[in-house]
Amino acid sequence: MLGYLRGQILSTAAESEGKLIVGVGSAELGMVGYSVSVPRNSQYELLPVGKVIELFIYTHVREDQLDLYGFGTRSEKELFLTLLGVNGIGPKGGLSILSGTDPSLLVQAIVDGDRPFLTKVPGIGKKTAERVVLELAEPLKKKLAAGGFPDFQTNYSSKKSSGKTTTGATPRGTGATSALRDATDALTGLGYKEADVSSLLSKVMAEFDSPPKTEELIKTALRQLA
Repeated sequence: MLGYLRGQILSTAAESEGKLIVGVGSAELGMVGYSVSVPRNSQYELLPVGKVIELFIYTHVREDQLDLYGFGTRSEKELFLTLLGVNGIGPKGGLSILSGTDPSLLVQAIVDGDRPFLTKVPGIGKKTAERVVLELAEPLKKKLAAGGFPDFQTNYSSKKSSGKTTTGATPRGTGATSALRDATDALTGLGYKEADVSSLLSKVMAEFDSPPKTEELIKTALRQLA
């Protein structure tokens, strides 16, 4: 079962409808090309031919087909596998969800029970949003408290107090989540791609020491988008 792949991009995700062709080997000794489905956002679609990358792979086997799904970090693959645990979400659905928003914002929305945000993510309707929150909110909180998803920026952390470990929102909690959601809505309304906006805002958010206002997030993001 293939779980990891490192090789050279032979065909981009933009060229191959969301699939990278990754070559392993050498031109002199021979090369094998693997077709790997990746999230459809700029992080993957802008990767150029010839670049050497590493992908953490999920292999999905059916009676007549074998599909590879690739992710740039262990955290993203772990989140993908977590989504597959929800009834009604298969590999294609999970990939669609990760294509529609930044993983950090997705995790934050789930642990916050932010159903309105989740229903705006492609692949998640009202019923699925409800299932995702009910089935994943507590498990994700426990994973975050244990140090899971180290590549994501979230407002949950593990805190030790009087010898006990507790999980909860940091001072940047629900207000920050609301500001992120409103800023995302405003920027996508200006014509920017939601996946790109979500990824950028997640990075911008980390620059503030206290909960920023929506206007501050929008202004900072627009300067970087200019």
